[in-house]
Amino acid sequence: MKQFKHIALLGLLAIIALGASAQVVKNAAVTVTMRNGKVYSYSKNQLDSMRYVGGDWSTAGTTGVGVKIYCNGSTQSFDYLYSQMSDLEVVEGDIATPVISPNGGTIRTATTVTITCSTSGATIYYTVDGTTPTSSSTVYSGSFTVSATTTVKAIAIKSGNESNVATATFTFTTETDNNLNANWKSSNWNKNNGSMSYTPNKCGFYRLEVPRISEESNTSWLQKSTSSYGVTYAVEWSNTRVSNRWSCYQLHSGNNNGSQTVSKTFNTDSELPSSTRSTDNDYSGSGYSRGHLCPSADRKMSTEQNKQTYYFGNMQPQWQGHNGGQWEELEGDVRSWSLMSTCDTLYVVKAATIDNITLNGTTESGYYSTTYNGTTYSDLKCNGKLIVPKYFYMALLAYNKSANKYYAMGIWTKHYNGGTNGADSKTHNWPIINKESAEYITIDELEKRTGIDFFCNLPDDIEDEVEATLDTSYWTSGGIKLNR
Repeated sequence: MKQFKHIALLGLLAIIALGASAQVVKNAAVTVTMRNGKVYSYSKNQLDSMRYVGGDWSTAGTTGVGVKIYCNGSTQSFDYLYSQMSDLEVVEGDIATPVISPNGGTIRTATTVTITCSTSGATIYYTVDGTTPTSSSTVYSGSFTVSATTTVKAIAIKSGNESNVATATFTFTTETDNNLNANWKSSNWNKNNGSMSYTPNKCGFYRLEVPRISEESNTSWLQKSTSSYGVTYAVEWSNTRVSNRWSCYQLHSGNNNGSQTVSKTFNTDSELPSSTRSTDNDYSGSGYSRGHLCPSADRKMSTEQNKQTYYFGNMQPQWQGHNGGQWEELEGDVRSWSLMSTCDTLYVVKAATIDNITLNGTTESGYYSTTYNGTTYSDLKCNGKLIVPKYFYMALLAYNKSANKYYAMGIWTKHYNGGTNGADSKTHNWPIINKESAEYITIDELEKRTGIDFFCNLPDDIEDEVEATLDTSYWTSGGIKLNR
């Protein structure tokens, strides 16, 4: 920024200003160039206001006389006559933040990087060592390449006014398959499902909706399917916790327009180990609903397909206030999203918290405990066997074929009992939890909370971008409000 060294001007501006109102400009950066070559610059942070006296610069020589400039914290103006000026540049509003493209991610070869700024006439400065750029940094004059792990930062400056800093981090790897965390790299990829004949390959764990399979040793996987409509859903079951860790499936126009009558016949899943599978006795008289994860309403193309959603391996204990309230509403939203014209396939993961979770940097149990007078006694169980999750959530990935683009979103809900008092007949009280609004978050945030790697079978560069982004305009474009 140049020093303010001003030439003395006639008192004409002050006289005219007293006799006429002047157009006032705020939130701007101003550069005044004099005929003698001197330049005076005022950044947006320095400028309180500028007043055109007798007319703006376009009327110089006719009605326009000059400008009066006031800096922050001063009542003294700097006055400039148009007759002594060769140029006046006024940049109103903020300088747009530069856009770095591509915006970081995993790279395997030399990658061309471009930087743009939508503010006309702004100069872009950038660094490639992670430091914050200034007006002394390298001026962007054209695209450049990065071929190693690099953090690019950029700012735009115009008339002394600076934009916010744009950042893009590129991570270089020699891996060539662009799937560093895919399921087929899991140590459990070729593991048999206990004594079952199902292996991850048969369970379709290469499919996009399937999260990274657990490294837990005592885990089972299974898949339900029909000859007419293919995969109904896949499940990861924790034998240690006797609980569904997640159910996942696809929705599209070919499997989401059925009218088959709902089965309503609940069944024990014989494909799970006999010692850890759940039965109707685990729910009967418990006060909890048998809460579907892949709901029957999403699988109504055939009787067989609908019946498969009623296996207990696809369920979690839910208070009916949640199961028939917020959760049911969200299930309806998911079906609507899958039928949007911009969604050719919706990849869906639905689950509840059965392990420790991390919220706001703090680790806590993902399931409830029984308490009495503020004392914790033991884990809260449905009929003494099934844990009761604190949270239910969804991970969604939509694909638009015409745009060849993915959109992702996580939905997080507190498992509540509708505020009813469900005191048991023994010594402890069931927790009374009131309904909270669902949270709509990035997949990155959902992964931080749950420790589960969603959509791991996507190419890593696409996965990195889509999981870090929540485009709410896409999810509301079908008329659905994100306010459950």
